[in-house]
Amino acid sequence: MFKVRLFDPDESQSWLIRKFEEFRFEGEFLSEKFVPRPDISLMFHFNDRPFISAETPVTLAPFFASPILAKSLDLNFHGEMDSFVVVCRPTVLSKIFNLDLSSIKNSYINLPEELFRPLWMELALLDNTPDRISLFSDFLNKIYPKTYERDSADILFDKIIEKGIGTLLKEIMSEFSECPRTLERTFIKRAGVSPKTLMRIVRLDYLWTRINDYNAVDYHGLVFDGHYFDQAHFINDFKSIIGEVPGFFFNRNLELVKMFSGRVQGEL
Repeated sequence: MFKVRLFDPDESQSWLIRKFEEFRFEGEFLSEKFVPRPDISLMFHFNDRPFISAETPVTLAPFFASPILAKSLDLNFHGEMDSFVVVCRPTVLSKIFNLDLSSIKNSYINLPEELFRPLWMELALLDNTPDRISLFSDFLNKIYPKTYERDSADILFDKIIEKGIGTLLKEIMSEFSECPRTLERTFIKRAGVSPKTLMRIVRLDYLWTRINDYNAVDYHGLVFDGHYFDQAHFINDFKSIIGEVPGFFFNRNLELVKMFSGRVQGEL
C-alpha cells in the first residue's frame, strides 16, 4: 500500500508554507523517481525511512530539509513508512532559520538539533496528519511570532513561480531596482539555486505534471507552451533535469512519479 495525501495550509501560514503532505507505505519495496520541484521541504520520517539509490545508497535521516534539486533522484520506499512533510518557500525558510543554501552540496540539509529533534519526537507521538499540522503550527508561532516582511529575494521567487513559464528572466529581473548580480547572489544564498535554474524547474514542472496519457503527448505543443527555442532545446533541458529523454520518461507510470514527487494525492 502506498498513499499520498495533500493538505493546504491556513491563509495565516501561507507566508512560509505552500502545503503539507502525508506519505504512508507498507510493503517490501517500491522505487521511483523524485522529480525536482520549486520548493524546499521539511521532512519528518517515522518508522522505516526511505533511501536514495546511488553508487552508495543513502538512508535519509529522521528529519531534515530537502532543498530545490537541479536533478532528479531515485527514491526507494520499504517496510512500514509514515512521513510528514511541510513544503515551504525556500527564501523564507532560509531567512527565518538563518540557513545559507548556497553551500548545500547534498540532497538534504541538516536542521538545528535543539529546535527540531524535540519537534520530531512530539510529531512521532501523533498518528494523524491534521494533529501534526496543528502541532507544527504551534511550533511555528512560537519560533516566529511576528509578522514576516518579504524582501527582494522573496519577491523574486514569487515572480518566477508566477511568471516563469512565459516571461524571460531578464524581464522579471528588470522589475527590481537592485543590481542584478547582487540580487542573484542573495537569491542563490536564500534559495539554493540560481534564478535561471529555478525557472527551468518551474517550466518543466508545469509541462510534465499536466501529461496524463503518454499516447496523447504533443511534443510540438510542449515546446510551444514551454517557450523553448525548438524541440532539441526542450529535450536537452528535460534530460539535464529529469535524467531521461522525454520519450523514455513518459513511458513510465506517471501517476506513480507524481505521487512520489508530491504533485498529486492518491493510493496504490
